[in-house]
Order: sequence, then structure tokens, then C-alpha cells
Amino acid sequence: MPTDSPTGKADDRRDMQRGEPRPPTLEEFKALCRAELNWLVAEHGFREAEEDTSPFANPFKVQFVRDDLIVSVEGIHWGRAAMFSIHNRQGRSIGVRALDPTFVPLAKTNRPPPPGQAAEIVYNARQLRTLGTRLLGGDFSAFEEAVARIDAAWAEHARHRRLSVAIQEAVAAFRLEQWPRVVELLEPHEAELSSKMARKLATARQKLAD
Repeated sequence: MPTDSPTGKADDRRDMQRGEPRPPTLEEFKALCRAELNWLVAEHGFREAEEDTSPFANPFKVQFVRDDLIVSVEGIHWGRAAMFSIHNRQGRSIGVRALDPTFVPLAKTNRPPPPGQAAEIVYNARQLRTLGTRLLGGDFSAFEEAVARIDAAWAEHARHRRLSVAIQEAVAAFRLEQWPRVVELLEPHEAELSSKMARKLATARQKLAD
């Protein structure tokens, strides 16, 4: 059965030697999730879901459910981090920070959560209380706006990736004087090309016209 618990005192000593917080035990993990998120039950009509006892379930997982939402906390990386997510009725999920309109998905400048599983759980629970007011109150436009920002970020990431691949392949084709291939690869991205790559495209077009 997979587990997120520390393997023993030797592992704890290694964590402390590396300056990492000690991973919580299973009992500590569940107690912390309940302490930090019990306000979902008291104030927003959630209930704690029954534990998943299937053979391959991660025991380090606590969920608070309502008819329209699930708030899930799962211990990962052998007690060194936590996956804190919000799921809607359709099964789409977001992280808590995605509810912040100023949060830029996939940006390298995003500030990471504090180190350690326990600190990460506390941080996200408190972020949810601050950022989740609209959503927890039934305004699902907050969730939809977060999903739209995430989807837009992934679409932009994919566009940059396509451009990067096209440039790499075009450079190789240019060296081989495969002018039709150069034009085929670069023309769809013409507006985004650097001056250097724009000159390569112009050269390929000129070669084809000669």
C-alpha cells in the first residue's frame, strides 16, 4: 500500500540534517488538516469524506465535500509536500492560489509555498479562507475565471513550445538548403520571429523565387 509516512527515525534524522522539517505522521497529518479546515464544516456546509480504504489508496489524504465542491489535501513526496486542490462537480480541479486574480499560472516568478508539508497545509488552508470567499459562498464565476486563466497560460505555453520547435527545425533545414521546408516551418510564426529568423525566412523565399 502506498504511504506518505516517514520510514522511521533514521529518515527523520536525515531530514533534520538537511534542514528539512520532519514529515508529519499519519495521525499528525489528519489532525492538522482537520484543525486548519474545520471551518469549512462549521461555516460552509462541508463534511469530511470517508477514508478511501482501497488497496492502493494514499492514506495521507483528507477531503471535505459538499454537493458542489470538494476540497482535497493529499500528502506527497514522502511527507515533504502537500497537494491542496479544489474540485468542482464536473471534476475540474484548481489549486488555491489560482483563485487569486493576480496569480499568473506557470510563471517562474510565482512565490513558492513555505517548505515542509505541515507549513504548506497551513498556508493553503489560510489562503483558501482569504481567496475562496466568493466560491465557497456559491459564486462559481470565481472558479471559472481561475480555470480560464490556467487554460490561457497552458495555451500560451504550447504556442511558445510550437514556435521553439519550428525554429529549431527551420535552422536545421536552412543548413541543408531545404528552402520549402524553411518557409513551411517559419511562415505560420512570421509575426513572432526574431530579426535573425525573419532574415532566414526571407532568404528561403528568395531562393524559391530565383
